Amino acid sequence: MTSPIAFKILVIDDHPETLSIIQRVLQQHGYNVLGARSGFRGLSLAESENPDMVLVDGMMPEMDGWEVCRRLRAMPKLGDMPIIMFTAVDEAEQKLAGFDAGADDYLTKPTEPAELLERVRMMLEDRVPKASADTRLHKPLPEKKKRGRDTGVNLTNTISFSNAGGVTAILGARGGAGATTLAINLASSLASSGHSTTLIDFDLIQGHVALYLSQKHEHGLNQILSQPESRWSSKVKQEISHYADNFDLLLIHTPLAQETLPLRPEQTANLLRPLLQLGQHLIVDCGHQLTPVVESVLAQANQIIVCLRPERVALANARHLLEHLHQIVPEKAQVRAVIFDFSAQMNIPHESLERFLNHPLMAVLPLSPAEMNQAVNKSIPLVQLNPHAKAAILIRQIAQQLVKA
Repeated sequence: MTSPIAFKILVIDDHPETLSIIQRVLQQHGYNVLGARSGFRGLSLAESENPDMVLVDGMMPEMDGWEVCRRLRAMPKLGDMPIIMFTAVDEAEQKLAGFDAGADDYLTKPTEPAELLERVRMMLEDRVPKASADTRLHKPLPEKKKRGRDTGVNLTNTISFSNAGGVTAILGARGGAGATTLAINLASSLASSGHSTTLIDFDLIQGHVALYLSQKHEHGLNQILSQPESRWSSKVKQEISHYADNFDLLLIHTPLAQETLPLRPEQTANLLRPLLQLGQHLIVDCGHQLTPVVESVLAQANQIIVCLRPERVALANARHLLEHLHQIVPEKAQVRAVIFDFSAQMNIPHESLERFLNHPLMAVLPLSPAEMNQAVNKSIPLVQLNPHAKAAILIRQIAQQLVKA
């Protein structure tokens, strides 16, 4: 039965039978579906109907799907609308061309109804129909001037931790990119291999580490920042909570994380220094917003890992973010990129993604929603819950690289 306020989906495909099948499948699952048999007609409907999503075939006469994507993205009110493109052949370059044109995801023909419905559901799960709420356009990070660094660094050399410990900062290119998941599992991997590790939840806006690991600690970073700065060094040691062998946590109390914590960029060194003096390997979950405070953490990091997903907005954000980081972080910091493939089905070669990002990739981590949900529901890092999963193996390899002499 159709819900009272249904998502409106526009399907653009020049093949009448394919168009009819897709419309019927979506309508049977409660979506309000519009159909167009040409790119020109699809653009006209998109402008007049303001849909919540567009599905467009890549190969069409007169105007192909890539051109449709580019024109849709040029319409201000549709700039944030999800677009899924159908491709007739499973070729990486064609899919990346779709991302570059504006598509968020792709499906290879012929597509099974179950897969179509799942992709549509995933694209719309964090949204509300436009009939009931306005959407906000995503705004890219602002450009910043170079801070006197040479951007021609050698990205292939691994910067290892010193014996006194080191800092790895994990940053998401956008929300849901896997930063917290990677931070937790990297910390767990380092601890399991005998390295004293502290995971710091530095997402001051919506810290999630305590939630992921079902920790009830109510103080942590909030309590430290409520004290005079002169007391932070002793307070840091008091507010750390023990999680497992060699694995400690410095958490944010979730309800208070909704408030603005009193921390200035120049104060972050006083938070990290006591832990580094103990020889700890610090894994810092920085969330996905590049605030001045987060930038000050990045300036002290040995390693910076940017997490992203193989979707148009995430790839575009990451390309901009990686370029920006090379302008603002010190020479000593190694900037890396990791892709989380939550569909566990991405088959775009690393080389193609690296050309798109203009940056080397450290890894592509295949992690299915089922694996992710199981780890979160049991409050156990994936590398411990399912150590033979491909993502777990790759994360352990990343951890080994971080401490490689």
